[in-house]
Amino acid sequence: MYNLFRKVKQSIAPNLVVNRANLDREIEQLTVQRDLLRNTMQSVLNERNLFAAMLNKPPRQVDWIGMGVEAPPLSFKGYAIPDDLVRMTGAGPESFEGISAAHLKIIQETIGIEPHHTFLEPGCGIGRDAIPLTEVLTQGRYVGVDVIRSSIEWCSRNITPRHPNFTFYHFDIEDQTGNPHGKLKTKDTRFPLEDATVDRIILFSVFTHMYVEDIGHYLREFYRVLKPGALVYATAFIFDDNILQSAWKTLPADSNLRFEHQLAPGCRVSNPRYPLGAIAFTREVMDLLVKQSGLTYVKFFTGAWSGYYEQPGQLGQDGMILTK
Repeated sequence: MYNLFRKVKQSIAPNLVVNRANLDREIEQLTVQRDLLRNTMQSVLNERNLFAAMLNKPPRQVDWIGMGVEAPPLSFKGYAIPDDLVRMTGAGPESFEGISAAHLKIIQETIGIEPHHTFLEPGCGIGRDAIPLTEVLTQGRYVGVDVIRSSIEWCSRNITPRHPNFTFYHFDIEDQTGNPHGKLKTKDTRFPLEDATVDRIILFSVFTHMYVEDIGHYLREFYRVLKPGALVYATAFIFDDNILQSAWKTLPADSNLRFEHQLAPGCRVSNPRYPLGAIAFTREVMDLLVKQSGLTYVKFFTGAWSGYYEQPGQLGQDGMILTK
């Protein structure tokens, strides 16, 4: 086969030099990118289906890409949100409104919202939570942060002009999917807020994509910006041996939430090549991080993701309320 290739090359382009080393590197890079995209899509589909099941609605999906046409923007509370940015936020357009409503309900019922509150939301995405909060935080302030520049730029162009008390900041943190060429590490960042000025912090499906040391940094930053007695609502994947056994029994083999690989003691992932696609921790690891930050637990909620709990909380992921 190799001799045949040489004869064809010599007859067509005798002076052409084929650099196999560069070609092999490019193929390897493309293969890694392909695998990352596959895992991202699987994570999105898993989250969409989980929320659809919890909302008792079928996941209505239109294969716009397969049809060869550009997907229309999502119409949401007076905003036309580009389809690609919606999908980067997680789940998809068919469950965007339902998830947004579920988040707002959980926030209201667990940590409460007052019109004068100052809110911080790391991982704000395209404004799935920010947009409905504009109807509540009429006298307060909202600060959204994300690693996806295009989402932050869209929010700044579309939400801030209507609601100047809502501002958005891009953190140029290196992230496997949202910002692979980022220049910063999480430990290099500081939330754009003064000490002891924040009433509420919310982060949905953020710790589920962060390494333990990065979660520790965020928790210490939360302690810095929170007012005494202020509250945090965060979600995570928390496991022990029984929870893992339930997940392996309940979830399909291709699920991104089986956490079959140990990354470090008390930390497991589903795909070692793409660890931040979904990452889980033991309660002991999370408890230590919270303690070291100076924060304390108010309440812990069990999630439905593993199928282990008979009466899980309102979300697929586990949740916690923290305070300063």
